[in-house]
Amino acid sequence: MRDYIEIAQAMDRIIHKYIRNEDIKRSYGTEYFLTRKEIHTIQYIGENPGINLKSLAEMQGVTKGAASQMVSRLVEKGYIKRKESPLSGAEISLYLTDRGEAAFKGHLEYHNQIGKVWRELLDSMSENAIEEMRNFLHSFEMVLDKEYESKGE
Repeated sequence: MRDYIEIAQAMDRIIHKYIRNEDIKRSYGTEYFLTRKEIHTIQYIGENPGINLKSLAEMQGVTKGAASQMVSRLVEKGYIKRKESPLSGAEISLYLTDRGEAAFKGHLEYHNQIGKVWRELLDSMSENAIEEMRNFLHSFEMVLDKEYESKGE
């Protein structure tokens, strides 16, 4: 029998460390320092100009309310602008401002630097091991989704 408790404890440690890192702020080439959640919101909008709030929330795996609060903060800081959707006057489309574009590009550069470490790690693994890891992470995410949904939230 595999020691699932050891794996579960390792996953807990990783999740806690990831959460701890959520609030570390970096500049990404702009005058404001941004959290991981903020820069990833900018990233999603930069990769999907004109995205609506519902789609943004789904991509991030958060509620529409949480996405709305983040967008409002980033609008206030001058990274995102809201425009009426060309498809529906009732819907809002999200775009990056010039400051948002600069942060988006700075984030890509950051990923190029930090990505070297990840590429080296993945390059040392077989394709089979990577596929198994991908499947495990997908399954792990599904377990977390089911747990969240079962709580009625």
